[in-house]
Amino acid sequence: MSGLLFIAPALALALLMIARRYPGERRLTAIMAARRRSARQRAPRSLQARAQRPNWALAPRGSALLASALATRPPPAPADC
Repeated sequence: MSGLLFIAPALALALLMIARRYPGERRLTAIMAARRRSARQRAPRSLQARAQRPNWALAPRGSALLASALATRPPPAPADC
């Protein structure tokens, strides 16, 4: 019985997919429509390119952040035997 309860959500989603009813489909289309509307209201790319970037955009991100953090660490202390 507990195995059936464990599989029930997957079975429910499978039945919805077989019936071509996609969970969240209406919400996704509403989000995409809102993005399209906001994209039309933005300034052209030529005006956006001229805008000055903020200072935080020059900060290292991702692997560059990790590399800079590791590069500023002092070398390990010598082992005293």
